[in-house]
Amino acid sequence: MSRNSKRLTPDQRGVLRQALVAKRAELLRSTGCFGHDRADIEVDSAEVEDIAEGVVEDRVRARIDDHDRSLLEDIDRALAKLDAGTYGLSEASLRPIPFERLQAVPWARYAVEEAKWIERAFGKMGHRSTAEYPR
Repeated sequence: MSRNSKRLTPDQRGVLRQALVAKRAELLRSTGCFGHDRADIEVDSAEVEDIAEGVVEDRVRARIDDHDRSLLEDIDRALAKLDAGTYGLSEASLRPIPFERLQAVPWARYAVEEAKWIERAFGKMGHRSTAEYPR
């Protein structure tokens, strides 16, 4: 089995989860949003609590610049993929992303070669369906 075809071990997933959680906390702390949650708002009912939670989330989003917002979304996507058991697989080819790549960029969505191809073909913001990527 080649290095590129290896799935992540539980220990590797744990290390990467810690890195993602730490980066997420760092981003929120740097924007002054760390610790803001619905507990900061007094509520009288479940309906008002839901509204208040949405208001707090909107405040947090408004305080984060576009780059950090995009990075936070990538981190949240990676954490969700960890929970779903799909973390570490390229969104383009569904092949495992090497552990070394994920150590460097834990929120990476593609292997290095795929990321370079995507950037050349579509630019930095060009995300297309997986059918359009090389296999």
